[in-house]
Amino acid sequence: MMDNALLNRSLEFLLLPPGQLLVLALIALIWRKRKMLVCSLFAFAALQILILSLPITASWLLGQLENQHPPRFELWKQVPLPEAIVVLGSGRNLNVPEYAGGESTSLAGIERLRYAAHLHRATGLPILVTGGSPLAEARSEAELMRAVLEDEFRVPVKWLETQSHTTWQNAQFTDEILATAGIQSVWLVTQAWHMPRSLYAFRNRKVQYLPASVSYSGSIQWTDYHMKFVPQATALVRSSIALHEWIGLLWYGLREKL
Repeated sequence: MMDNALLNRSLEFLLLPPGQLLVLALIALIWRKRKMLVCSLFAFAALQILILSLPITASWLLGQLENQHPPRFELWKQVPLPEAIVVLGSGRNLNVPEYAGGESTSLAGIERLRYAAHLHRATGLPILVTGGSPLAEARSEAELMRAVLEDEFRVPVKWLETQSHTTWQNAQFTDEILATAGIQSVWLVTQAWHMPRSLYAFRNRKVQYLPASVSYSGSIQWTDYHMKFVPQATALVRSSIALHEWIGLLWYGLREKL
């Protein structure tokens, strides 16, 4: 399972900038005599990076994902309530010097955990955290997330799913745990831009999964209108995040048809 996850990430790296520049460099090396083709490919790559670096591009790409599940204020007032809360894993920080250099969950994970704690305090619903470890001897993402919830937010965690390495595996293993526990419906907590792909992976399972989105980054407002059209490194990062999700959705669709 870990090998498949690594393969998926490697292919994605080669499809998106800056990884695709390595592919173009290889093409240029093989076809170095075809200067027109090589120059055209590099010009296309440069234009693509320029467009993806525009804040207006990043906001549009993320917005198309986030608008599929708009924010719901006071979600805990819905009737009927689900029976549990699931928080998806989101990677780790390997070295956190301000916490004695140990591992911790990622910043995206902190956003998810904060919202899950908020929902738990409003409803008392039990929480499941999900996410495996890339190394056998390292703590899983789920264990790191539990530590944050229990030690910092003072919120208990009832279930841990520690075997998954992808969102699809999150769905498989989480569903088994919750179905065995007799749970029928849950809130799924993740970033708004990650929610469409997450719900795709969690659909048609034994348990019903309802969106509890956090962090609508596509709606970031820029003080000066013209800054939307000025290339920025942060916009390139946000565009890459959105493209990761769109490619993932495309792959899920193709996977079901194969």
